[in-house]
Amino acid sequence: MSKRRSSEISDERDDRLPQAPSPWRSGAAPASLALVVALVAGVGGCRTEGKTPPLFTAAEETTSPASEQGETPKAADAEPIPEAHRDLWFAKGPGREAILARERHDYERAAELLDKVIADPNASADERGGALWLRGLEDVRAGDYAKAAERFAEARKAPGLAALDGRLRLLQGQALLDSGQPSEALGVLEGGPLTGAITGDGLIANADARQRTGDRLGAAELYEKYLRDHAKASRRHEARAKLARMLAEGESPEELGRALALYEQLILEVPLSTFGEEAAAAIPPLQAKIGGPRSLSKEIEATRQRALARLQELLSRGRYKTLIAEAGDFLRARKLPPEDRCEALFLRASAIFKQRKRTEARPKFDQAAAECKRAGLVDKEVKARYQAGRGRYAAGEYSRAAKEFERLAVDHPKHSYADDAYVLAGESWAEAGNRAAERAAYEKAAALGGDMAAEARRRLVVGAFVDKRYADALELVDAGLQRGESDPIELAKLHYYRGRALDQLGRKDEAEAAWVEALRPAPLSYPAILALSRLRDAGDASLAKGVAVLEGAAADGSIPSAGALALPDQPAAKRAKALAALGLGEEARDELDEASIKGWPAAAVLAQAGLYSESQRLLGALGRGWRKAPPVGDTRKLWELAHPLAFEEVIREGEGTHQVPNLLTYAIMQTESRFDPGATSWAGARGLIQMMPATAKDVAKKAGISKLDPAQLYEPAFNLDLGMRYLGGLVGRFGGSDEVVPLAIPSYNAGPGAVDRWLKKQGDRDFDLFIESIPFDETRKYTQSVMERWMIYRWIYADGVTPAERLPYIPLTIPATQG
Repeated sequence: MSKRRSSEISDERDDRLPQAPSPWRSGAAPASLALVVALVAGVGGCRTEGKTPPLFTAAEETTSPASEQGETPKAADAEPIPEAHRDLWFAKGPGREAILARERHDYERAAELLDKVIADPNASADERGGALWLRGLEDVRAGDYAKAAERFAEARKAPGLAALDGRLRLLQGQALLDSGQPSEALGVLEGGPLTGAITGDGLIANADARQRTGDRLGAAELYEKYLRDHAKASRRHEARAKLARMLAEGESPEELGRALALYEQLILEVPLSTFGEEAAAAIPPLQAKIGGPRSLSKEIEATRQRALARLQELLSRGRYKTLIAEAGDFLRARKLPPEDRCEALFLRASAIFKQRKRTEARPKFDQAAAECKRAGLVDKEVKARYQAGRGRYAAGEYSRAAKEFERLAVDHPKHSYADDAYVLAGESWAEAGNRAAERAAYEKAAALGGDMAAEARRRLVVGAFVDKRYADALELVDAGLQRGESDPIELAKLHYYRGRALDQLGRKDEAEAAWVEALRPAPLSYPAILALSRLRDAGDASLAKGVAVLEGAAADGSIPSAGALALPDQPAAKRAKALAALGLGEEARDELDEASIKGWPAAAVLAQAGLYSESQRLLGALGRGWRKAPPVGDTRKLWELAHPLAFEEVIREGEGTHQVPNLLTYAIMQTESRFDPGATSWAGARGLIQMMPATAKDVAKKAGISKLDPAQLYEPAFNLDLGMRYLGGLVGRFGGSDEVVPLAIPSYNAGPGAVDRWLKKQGDRDFDLFIESIPFDETRKYTQSVMERWMIYRWIYADGVTPAERLPYIPLTIPATQG
């Protein structure tokens, strides 16, 4: 992936999705069952990682298009979403409804339903045990730890939960701790091994119990063991703080010295957390207790390290105003070496830039670049100059920005930013109206062969078509094919644009063959939509050739079959399946991870229980190789697993009500949140369809809702209803037909005003070239990703229609719009 995330020359973005705020994941120095439940029982949302497509939502424009008024969006207390295909702990009845209610974050309703199961004399022992487990989690949420401990103890009697006794004992022990019964907790925790995926949490709980019963030595040994054996685990800072706090109460120099070292590590690693703040407050009295502060030179060095660590943490947390102020204090108050000035100046400039004050940031980056050069920090100097160029571009000084980018690439041709600089030089020359210089810059970027070479070649191909240099376009595409493109999507695009060039050159039969060939590496993909659209333009016989590829079996025997979904016969797999059936997705994934059960089997067990977001994260690691096999025969099961009909009843009704093209909501939802109701983007967009609060407020107002609590956006039915209203309005804004969806999608991502500007500037281009010319890299990729997923959903699930009706169509000419 390139260092530069957007050709708009916008901010770099974090692809990870933070989770919705949860009472289970908050609080200083967490020591309670609330934290353990969040980490062990998974009630507060799912963990995230950054290997998935970015999730983007229109963050800048908050005015919604026209939408229906008067009908109130569905609230959290709506009827449960019936999903009969899900393999849950309860086959039917209130227990099953309770699991679905918990997914909707309707915890009060879940508790009521679980109480019905517990009170039902006809409930089986396993049904009652599962209900007691989940009800205990709701007691924890309410702060009734003693009652939770009772329920967990009772749940342990269920025969079907015997394999999960360790987890229940851990929950019971922690509940006893939080209810002020450490001796009883210790007895429960030591009643058997706490191994496998819960080993680390068991160590901390046991250490806490020992500390509270006066066994300081035993507690210290367990905290130290956790830090040794789980050095990168999510609770390492908690364990470090607890150990430091306990040792600081001692008297021996060894204990006090270890406490000081632990606190200093916290203040460097997490300076802005509650643990970092605790460390900052604890260090001075601890130093006095040890025997006075360190030498002046050591204290200055420690203070310097802390200050820089704090500035870096402020940037990562988006606290830009605070960073700017503290960086100024840091630069003024100390006689700093050039490398520290370089870092502080760069961080301050970055904070200004990320506030979208890009013009104001430019001279600050220039200052940082000069200081970094003086310090001999070449990498940071290059990055500062690069950002300064972006500031120049933002100021509209396009020719000067282009020259600065080119100078940077010439000065540092071996640096990984060199090809990026040439690409931005090309963009800058394009804005300056110098097409020849633009083309030359892209050619230089391609010649470097770096990670932006393919992007540069893509722009050269688009430019050749725009300039009607079809022979040049064909030459560029053929050169790309000769290089042996390995990415199936890029390979499919090369074949598609080869067909486009051949068609323009009058070589119709060769063009048709190229479009059919474009379907083979990635039969259900964005370039496949384009190729099938051109085959459709050529006539029914031509389209039939393309459809035959989609309906044929892949020749490659390496494609997995449905048998790849089977779980291995081992205890961890059985535990994972049981946990997934209870709706406890995070800990099910923990069991799978601990046993190294990955890929299709792991994704299948989670998806079968309706834990789609967990399943999607696992599928994201499988790459695209399997996608070269169309959904035919057993392979169809893989495609259905990767593209589930989550929240089906809500979407089926809502799309019809709000005039959203059939199945488009799934494509948006999968791209935006991977079906995670608790997803929160870097910009604050929330829920399944990633609604920005301001946009949601505007849509809700049109629907007759005067007050909107942003927390409602985490409720699936409510979020989907508002999102479909907004999406339907966007489609209607451009005319309402399926053919305008490629305009509605980028509007959802970047705002309808941005699309209006692009149409005004380059709306005379062919539709495929218009999409390839979207100036925001993120929005262009987002548009193509959503279109691809829409194609997949339509091809798999749009039954009862002809193949042509199941396929999205992108005409060559942009449809006349109402925008």
